[in-house]
Amino acid sequence: MSANILAALLHALPVLAPLVAALLLARRGRSRALAIGAAPWLPLSLLLPLVSGGQTGSPVLLLGLTLGTDAVSAPLILLCALAWTLAGLYARARIQRDRVLLWSGWLTSLAGISLALLAQDLGSFYAGYAVLSLASWLLVIHARSAEAWRAGRVYLVLALAGEMAVFAGVMAIAVRVGNVALVNLACSAALDPGWRALILAGFAVKLGTIPLHVWLPLAHPVAPVPASAILSGVIVKAGLFGMLRLVPPGASGTELFGPVLFGFGLFSAFAAVLLGLGQHRPKVVLAYSTVSQMGLVLAMYAALLMAPELAPLLLPWLGLLVLHHGLNKAALFLACGCAPGRSRLRLALVVLPALAIAGAPLSSGMYAKTGLKQALAAADFGSGWLVLLGLSSVASALLMWHFLCLVQKDRHYHSAHPAWILMTLAGLAVPWLWGLSHSLDPQPGHALWPSLWPLLVAAMLVWVARRMPRFRIPEIPAGDLVVPLEAPLGALVARLRRVADSD
Repeated sequence: MSANILAALLHALPVLAPLVAALLLARRGRSRALAIGAAPWLPLSLLLPLVSGGQTGSPVLLLGLTLGTDAVSAPLILLCALAWTLAGLYARARIQRDRVLLWSGWLTSLAGISLALLAQDLGSFYAGYAVLSLASWLLVIHARSAEAWRAGRVYLVLALAGEMAVFAGVMAIAVRVGNVALVNLACSAALDPGWRALILAGFAVKLGTIPLHVWLPLAHPVAPVPASAILSGVIVKAGLFGMLRLVPPGASGTELFGPVLFGFGLFSAFAAVLLGLGQHRPKVVLAYSTVSQMGLVLAMYAALLMAPELAPLLLPWLGLLVLHHGLNKAALFLACGCAPGRSRLRLALVVLPALAIAGAPLSSGMYAKTGLKQALAAADFGSGWLVLLGLSSVASALLMWHFLCLVQKDRHYHSAHPAWILMTLAGLAVPWLWGLSHSLDPQPGHALWPSLWPLLVAAMLVWVARRMPRFRIPEIPAGDLVVPLEAPLGALVARLRRVADSD
């Protein structure tokens, strides 16, 4: 009995500890200081269930919710533990304004994503996901400027729309099979395609899939640097995780969505780069880079739907891609607050994760993308799709070059916080350590040229563009699609208010 209680505590701690700390923020003095002091370290508690493994039902502590880890959640749990901790250390040192607001959103979001990642049943997962979606709004509006409130409105509208879509799908599943264990969803009673489409659309909001991406480029320039690091490095991955959980590969009828999602993913991967090249603020460029990279992630999920027999081969590589992107993108966001243009050493620390995002030779990006290409080749997806994946690396390299040109101009006085350096080192090393420990063969001999030619093509395009002084990509407003919609929607809301007031 004592062993069962200990196991329940280990699995419940990552959910309960942030909630307790968030409650302590309401008390002034020592309690609040204790909560803020402990907050950066709480994500490391996610490593306890990851190391102990298995599942536990905790009827007293968590109202009967079943928590545990598996191969799907493991890389995301590791990413969340590392990125959230290092970003938290940065936040505690650098952010002194409205700390209660920041840490309330920070800790509640952490509790939500911890519950979603550890959940082994339908109800637990949705509860965690909903808490994460709503609490993240506090991170977006932290500055409380006009721009922050605007970004918060757009985020909240899309988040609530996504929540309603996912909730409708969850209710449809619950009506058929009750609070089913997530591992049994693939073999549960078939769900109508319309419900699955709602679920996928809801999670696509979180994933930042075009045209549901507009909250990302609006939120990142106004959110604090560490909040941007976890929004783009960790939280967007909850969209992929939700898809894998509620619309698992191999479930009856899911193959119908594969080609459509594959097309949306590749379109997002390229279109977001074009949008990002028209930006002139580093954090907005990184936001569009995330939209592009998550497009690639969506395409890989779609490949799983089309060829579910490849899941044992493709899923570990997809997990590695998520881990690689999360750590390196978080490092790039933290760099935005450390004046990388002040020295060559700082600039080098920015170049390393940027090269990894572009999939440069011997980087973690090369490691992950090579494995994904091998898996797709094994499924006979055709050489054309593989060439498109290579061209996506060209696009990523161009966007990373644009980001480096912008960020090296930042020479204001800011010290290089150790959390940024550690995040950069983690992005370089952790994906390799994870992959090798899980027997994922990098095959460097076969991967060097496929990872090198996209960089050479990108370098050639940059060289050509620099010799065309009249060539300029027009500036595109951050949020792109939402900009022309704001005025008519605002007028509609104002008219509805007048009608309501007249009644």
